[in-house]
Amino acid sequence: MIPESLWGVWCVWRRYYSAFLKSIVYYLLTTFLEPIFYLLSFGLGVGALVGGITTQGAHLTYRSFIFSGIIAQTVLFQGFYEGAFGAFVRMYYQKIFQAIAITPITLSEVLWGELLWDATKATVAAEVVALIGVATGDFHPGCLLTILPVAFAGAFLFSAMGLASAGYSRSIDELSYPQYLFIFPMFLFCGVFYPIDGLPRVLREIAWFFPLTSVNAILRSLTLGLPLEAQAVPLLLVWLLAMVWVSRRSMFKRLVK
Repeated sequence: MIPESLWGVWCVWRRYYSAFLKSIVYYLLTTFLEPIFYLLSFGLGVGALVGGITTQGAHLTYRSFIFSGIIAQTVLFQGFYEGAFGAFVRMYYQKIFQAIAITPITLSEVLWGELLWDATKATVAAEVVALIGVATGDFHPGCLLTILPVAFAGAFLFSAMGLASAGYSRSIDELSYPQYLFIFPMFLFCGVFYPIDGLPRVLREIAWFFPLTSVNAILRSLTLGLPLEAQAVPLLLVWLLAMVWVSRRSMFKRLVK
């Protein structure tokens, strides 16, 4: 017998899943095309200019390096945008949160279900990128399993970050602030496109402050066999716990009058 609280979370997840099936063709098309475009533009285009790179004592092709970074970038964007813009629309325009909360399902269960669904979508997208990497020979097939918990943890973190942004934003336009002041800097400076060990020390320390650097480091260790940097796991866990707490607090303050 599933406890009532877990049953409520499951019902919310299933509600989102049922709605998602109506647009699954669009989701699969965009999820597959985006990493392929990155592969063609960066992996083949820039890779032809750069050739190989050396990081943490290992020599890699730029295509493999960028492909592993795209997994982390997918977790970042898919998780944040679903948690921020998707949740804001469901909360503010569609009033789905409020509608579900007047059923026997509590607001707390609605928020857990929201985070779980957002993280699920982002994790699936990350697995699609890894699958393409396996098909091109850049990753070992075993990484499809080993990256799963890390991708889900990162997706949950960035979904919570998006949900917190939705909770604190008074209008959908205000979501541009965290998007441009936090998400894009992570995308550009946290090692998606280049090894951060080549940066000056101050910039490296700033990069490690952002959670995407930890997600990147762990995923590259699992997909490319690079040494795991010791600070990556505890930093990821601290960010995860903090953002889940902040996201739920912001939404309770927003929805409970």
